[in-house]
Amino acid sequence: MKRTFIALAALGTFTFASIGADALPTKDKAATEFVQDQRKEIKYEELPEAVRTAFEDSQYGQWEVSQVHEVAAEQGTQYELTITDGTQSGTLTFDEEGNMVQ
Repeated sequence: MKRTFIALAALGTFTFASIGADALPTKDKAATEFVQDQRKEIKYEELPEAVRTAFEDSQYGQWEVSQVHEVAAEQGTQYELTITDGTQSGTLTFDEEGNMVQ
């Protein structure tokens, strides 16, 4: 009888633990989608003139721009330019006035 009670108590504990694990918070899909909605792809020509000028006058001005994203950030709108020179690639971020953001 004592063994049966211990076995049932253990089974109950494991069942409770697995239910508790399912109740743990997971990544909120709605929150992830909300963040993604604030970032949209635009054409290079749609960049503010200050951003285009800053990029073209930078040391990367001769690199090819493959993608441009407009990002709504707490500090204001930012622009991410994905660039490549054929062997290297990277992303530059500018604010609305054309200042490069780290």
